Amino acid sequence: MDALYLKKELRSIYLKDVTEMTRISRTAIYSYYRSKEEILLDSLYNHFVELDDRLERLVGKGLSKEGIISSIASLLEENVIILKIMSCDLEDIERSSSLENLVVLKGELKRFQTAFRSLARECGREKDADILAASFITMMYGYYPIAYPIDVQREAMRRTGAEIGLSLREIIVGSLGLLLG
Repeated sequence: MDALYLKKELRSIYLKDVTEMTRISRTAIYSYYRSKEEILLDSLYNHFVELDDRLERLVGKGLSKEGIISSIASLLEENVIILKIMSCDLEDIERSSSLENLVVLKGELKRFQTAFRSLARECGREKDADILAASFITMMYGYYPIAYPIDVQREAMRRTGAEIGLSLREIIVGSLGLLLG
């Protein structure tokens, strides 16, 4: 599903595509998931688990502020699917998923917030850690469409001279620098 989702829009992906790619029957898929949205919710959860495991390993390492910022930027570059799901389809995915699965995901998001708060404190931002975590999560909802515009967005920006001209990493490092600086 990740491979399909990074190439196509969610509305253009069908379970038939998933079954063809994985050679898993539709019946088998439906025994685990109610919809393609629930498959992506599970994917988002798994990517957050990986991200959170790696973020937690940064806590207490004595990294400089720049080291923390660079590490977080690298982790998000490696898990860009998190940014695409959050910015493009999260509401639809959550609306189409069971409450039980959403609770599991939100528990993992809480883990992300906790790790980010700890890293913010290590950057000397103890009193601002809660608002910084909320602000950074809000930024994460917008990184993907800015760094990976679709063709029509890219052409409109070109025509208006509104191109950003920064890589995903530059945008993340810059925003983290502002938040944690």
